[in-house]
Amino acid sequence: MAVIVPLVLVVVGASAAEAAGATVTPGQAVFGTVQLDLADGWGTARSCVVFSRTNVRCYASNAAADAALGYSAAADPQVNGLVAAAPSCASGWLCLYEYTDGGGRRLQFRDEYWNYLSAYSFDRQTSSWRNNQGSSDAGYLSLYNRSTPYPCGANSYALTMGTYDNQAYAVWG
Repeated sequence: MAVIVPLVLVVVGASAAEAAGATVTPGQAVFGTVQLDLADGWGTARSCVVFSRTNVRCYASNAAADAALGYSAAADPQVNGLVAAAPSCASGWLCLYEYTDGGGRRLQFRDEYWNYLSAYSFDRQTSSWRNNQGSSDAGYLSLYNRSTPYPCGANSYALTMGTYDNQAYAVWG
């Protein structure tokens, strides 16, 4: 005679997705206690951090995402320098912005493989970027109107994409 013992998992203070530490499929994200399918939109989220294809966290503001990553814009010399200010972006990340000058929604990457932006409702939505990765870690954007990848140089930024505005469909970085 077999004995069946039920298994009960109790999670206190966190959603099941947060307790697992990862989302389930690419394009899925955790926003507070809610699971989002980013391909269907961001809701009230303003900043999403892609830790991996299956672990994406979204936040209500760039400041909230920065705090989660331990980044302080006040301590970033490129943000507070005498030259045109770079948009905020945590060290080790490549940040894409919906609008020029680092405005609108922000999407962050650090993995060295191609991520298709349609999975994150960001296809043809990039108007500026900042690469705050190491000095030899360039990132790239694949663009609809360019046959070769657009380089996002290490430790650099573009406050506008110019003729390449809203043409990115994939990111490496």
